[in-house]
Amino acid sequence: MNLPKIGDIISAKEALELCRYFGLDYLVERIETNPEGYKDWKFDGCSGLPDELMGLFTGCNWKDITYKCCLPHDLCYGYGAIGNDIERKRVDVKFYSDLITKAGMSEWAAAAFLAAVRIGGAEIFGLSFSWGFAHK
Repeated sequence: MNLPKIGDIISAKEALELCRYFGLDYLVERIETNPEGYKDWKFDGCSGLPDELMGLFTGCNWKDITYKCCLPHDLCYGYGAIGNDIERKRVDVKFYSDLITKAGMSEWAAAAFLAAVRIGGAEIFGLSFSWGFAHK
């Protein structure tokens, strides 16, 4: 599987393949049910932070953070069910866990990231990385 580079545009078709790769079966089903309901989006790595700098700050390999943690989290956010706060919280807790287990981040740093996505990713803000951002 060729993972996207930072700055690549992700179509619903590409997102579908990425969701399969990461085992996000519920998103595969959601996208397959309504592929026209989603717009293309730009993969920005770990939204809001320079990925390489994040690696230096946390002492982790930035590629592990970006591709093992942030990309699956972005897919979950992009195709998340609008208004589903329970799904969003589950996705954020999984992100926290992935930062620790897949990227080797300390619990305190992962907790800071969790706090940031809980605040900054709120659907109400309508940002390019807010919950449900790939919906048309």
